[in-house]
Order: sequence, then structure tokens, then C-alpha cells
Amino acid sequence: MMYTELLKNAWNSLYDPQIEVAQAIEQFFHPDYEQCINGVCINRDEYIHHVLEQKKNMTIDTIDYKHILEKGNELFAIYYPRGKNANNLPIEAEVIAYFRFENQKIFRIHGSVRLIKGDLADVDMKNS
Repeated sequence: MMYTELLKNAWNSLYDPQIEVAQAIEQFFHPDYEQCINGVCINRDEYIHHVLEQKKNMTIDTIDYKHILEKGNELFAIYYPRGKNANNLPIEAEVIAYFRFENQKIFRIHGSVRLIKGDLADVDMKNS
């Protein structure tokens, strides 16, 4: 359960309006971090930009974790972030993702995100 808590703390910090994105990424994400979501692969610097764009257009109020499997430094999760866009309309997504951790930080994410409610531009998924 060690990495489960690290993941939950990372998302809570990353989407906390009081915490700077760069500070949260420094704390929770490996310097060589990479992710591939819906076939779009980005590095840590690109991820910082992605989250900054998201935070301009939306807030995440809750994340409902449905399933988490953890083994060694790997984790698989299905979860549902919920929030609101800049116009106070609901946003909800389904995330199915594999995580790998190195040195107590998120090293790789590979997965898919399906928007259930909201606009792709609000969640900075327009290129996916």
C-alpha cells in the first residue's frame, strides 16, 4: 500500500489550488518521468505544461478510486476524477493506468483516459 498512498498524495497535491504545480511535480515525479496516455507520450517538462493548462480550465474536487493493485514498485489503478470546468460545469473521467515507481517517485504512467462529462479542451485532451 506504500505506492497507493504516494499516488493519492501526488494527485491531491498536484490539483490543490494552493500548491504550485512545479513544487508537486518535484516532490512526487521522478526527474526522468514519462507518460503515455491515449497514445500521446510526454516527458516531465511537457507534463508540467499539461497540468498548468488543465488548472487554468478546471478543478478536480474528488477522485474515486475503484480498483488498485500494487505489487513491488508497480501499481495498476482504475479511478474517476470529478470536478468542474471554468464555467462551473461538471467534468468526470475514467482513468485506467499502470504506474511504475523509482526512488519513491512516479517514474512511468501508461494508460487511457475516457472523458465521461465535460469538454476535451477543458481537460487539455484536445490532441489525444
